[in-house]
Amino acid sequence: MSARHLIVPFVLAGLALAGCGTLGGSSQVENAVYDTHRRVANLDKNLEGSVSKLNENVAGLLARVDQSDQQVKALQSTVEENTVKLNGVEKKLDSLTNTLYRMFRLSQTPSLPGGGTSPVTPDMQRDVQVIPPGGDILEAPQPTAPPVAKAGALPAAGTPPVAPPPMSSAAVPPPPSAGDQDADYQQAQRSYASENYPLALEQFSAFLQRYPTSQTCPNAQFWRAKSLQNLERYEEAIAEFTKLQTAYPTSVRVPYAMLYEALCHKKLGQTERAAELLKEVVKNYPMTPAADQAKTELQKAKGN
Repeated sequence: MSARHLIVPFVLAGLALAGCGTLGGSSQVENAVYDTHRRVANLDKNLEGSVSKLNENVAGLLARVDQSDQQVKALQSTVEENTVKLNGVEKKLDSLTNTLYRMFRLSQTPSLPGGGTSPVTPDMQRDVQVIPPGGDILEAPQPTAPPVAKAGALPAAGTPPVAPPPMSSAAVPPPPSAGDQDADYQQAQRSYASENYPLALEQFSAFLQRYPTSQTCPNAQFWRAKSLQNLERYEEAIAEFTKLQTAYPTSVRVPYAMLYEALCHKKLGQTERAAELLKEVVKNYPMTPAADQAKTELQKAKGN
């Protein structure tokens, strides 16, 4: 409501009083009306600039808030990807450690009280590589296969236990839903970090079916497509990356989906389509890490 609307009732009241009182004639009433109108016009003019400036400031604040929200979402996406990568590195380190212990027939013994470690036994020393003075490295003797024990017989003293063969991850049925979307999503991420892509694909697909309105759906859709890419099912992966761009166009995952879709096209020999997508990423999302990787891929294509 402008100042004009606020003051008009007072003007009308003044006119009524002027008609009923003794202002000394119509000229005084006209002067009073004119003076009031002039003041109202000046007040409207002054307020108009202030209101316009206030509206501009509000619009600028809203734009900054929206930009900050997008940056927060991008940071959350980056943290999530780094978490998946760290889980994968941890899994590989555990596997490498177990392989080294099996190779040298060492046991992962706990630390002794007081911070010390268990002493190295003569059996351990036999398996460790020895470097003679001025000589070459002597390879450790290759472990021989343990003798097959008869049924019901106990293993001989000093014989290391034979570990059972590892179970195939593909044969393990997917774990049931925990009934909580965060727990189900983390479970699927752990499968992906362990490079069990068939199981991760199944779990992310189940997540999208169970929680179609979840805010995590864009991420689940992205990792489902990535699982297909890692399984070298490139045509299906392209369809899933495209679905992400169509269903969630405002997601921070879109430039990464375009990038990996381009890489899938490249694997299929569709280099022209791959180059088009990479250029779109650089043009439409220039400030993202996906754009930097897209530039690298374009430079590789020019070098070839």
